[in-house]
Amino acid sequence: MRKLFGLLLISFVLLIGCTKSDVEEKPVSQPSVGEKPTSNDGDNQSSGEKPVKDPGQEQDAGDSDDNPGTTDQGSTGVTKVKIFLIGIEDNGASGKKIGANDSAIPVLVDIEPTKAPLKAALTKLLSLNEQMYGQSGFYHSLYQSDLEIKSVIIDDGEAVIELTGNLKLGGALDNPRVKAQIEETALQFDSVNKVSVFIDGKTLDEVLSLK
Repeated sequence: MRKLFGLLLISFVLLIGCTKSDVEEKPVSQPSVGEKPTSNDGDNQSSGEKPVKDPGQEQDAGDSDDNPGTTDQGSTGVTKVKIFLIGIEDNGASGKKIGANDSAIPVLVDIEPTKAPLKAALTKLLSLNEQMYGQSGFYHSLYQSDLEIKSVIIDDGEAVIELTGNLKLGGALDNPRVKAQIEETALQFDSVNKVSVFIDGKTLDEVLSLK
């Protein structure tokens, strides 16, 4: 009887010990000294890692193709310029008034593509050899002259035009007309605000004064 009671007591003690070990919580492991805890939050980055920038979020201004400083570099040059002719007795109605009652009137003309439009415009003007320009009724005071361009230089806003050859006028009234036709043709360009004309080393005013 005593042996039976002893066996029951031992079995009861073992049963209580097993139940207690099953319900006991396991200890949470702690990080070692100096180690950062790992987070399960997917938004956090590991130490020292920089977040990746969304390539569409921000654009460096230096990468912009919209450069206001650029022009059409594929252009072959200027293909149209103005030459100035004379509207006799126009009295400034159609252009700048010159002389007594005349006007210097711009006419748009085609030229070969060039990046030296001032020289091309002057060449076109000096090449005309008809007294009246087409059906326009505009007078060309240089139609009798035989002038060629020696050089054209633009320096600090001044166009220095060197011509060579013979200047022939139709009368004293042509003096301001010649001057206006050459100067206004040069002044059409934004880079020019002053014009100096020479014929075989003499100023245009000096040459005109001898006519």
